[in-house]
Amino acid sequence: MAITLRIRCHYLLRALLLAALSFYIIHLNETDSLHYYLAPRMQKLLLLCPVPLLFIAIGMLWHTMTGTSEQLCDCEHPLPAGFLKNATVYGLFALPLLFGLLLPDQALGSDMALKKGIIYSISDSGLGREREQDDQPSQAAIASQTTGTTKSEPSDPNKLFIAKDIYGVEFAELAKRLYTLPVIQVDPSIYSETIGAIDKYKQAFVNRKISLQGFIVRQKDMDDHVFAVSRFLVMCCTADAVPFATLVHSPNVSSIKNDTWVRIDGTIQTAKVNGKEALQIEAGQIQVIKQPASPYIFTNPDSVAEFDKQHPQRK
Repeated sequence: MAITLRIRCHYLLRALLLAALSFYIIHLNETDSLHYYLAPRMQKLLLLCPVPLLFIAIGMLWHTMTGTSEQLCDCEHPLPAGFLKNATVYGLFALPLLFGLLLPDQALGSDMALKKGIIYSISDSGLGREREQDDQPSQAAIASQTTGTTKSEPSDPNKLFIAKDIYGVEFAELAKRLYTLPVIQVDPSIYSETIGAIDKYKQAFVNRKISLQGFIVRQKDMDDHVFAVSRFLVMCCTADAVPFATLVHSPNVSSIKNDTWVRIDGTIQTAKVNGKEALQIEAGQIQVIKQPASPYIFTNPDSVAEFDKQHPQRK
């Protein structure tokens, strides 16, 4: 029995949606825009989808033109009936495609960072424990109380950086290596791990030189001479992105707007955030830079190995 015009229209619409989704994924890959939405390991999985989706779309298109309708084993999968139900089902696929095609591909910025809540410190129990709550201004006030203690003479890193538990071993090992650097360059490949290691042993790193990059974000209750330099930490996709930031103190920063990408060269100090001690950089130099090709940072499965790879002479 020949399939009806209504069924042909359903198959045609499904074929077009699947083909559009496949070509959109290909477009994001060709324009190097996948990193705006997915972590690297998830990008690899997504790139497995376009070819199978195209084959399915071609199969549906072929069935639209030449297929027949037969009921086997008294089984069938009825098509959705009614305009509202059809619009809902197909809209779930069509709307994301339309938004993706119409909206520009760009990185998350300071507005989203403030909405999500900025993280200034990493705890052993995970990232989510130290979030700022922007809807509670009284708790979000930042007291910029920079410590002025003088750094003691260098100690044995093996005695200075001791992990409290198995989960802190990687941070301790990375801290030992960072401690030997004359200037700590915060590399994007191990950004969160580097800041996390310094944060856990912040007193040992006070007055050490540091250089890092990020975009400027300010909270309403911040002092005029204090801002945060932030990067979004992405685990799987931008839906779970976490605004990861470090406080910066500088007397000459009021002219630099939010979302401006900067490179900060300065020294490590500490400050109070919600009554807790957090890292703060006393900026010696602030340089405006272009947004990096990959603006987000991602977790590294072995930050110590990555550090050793970047600094083979310090193994």
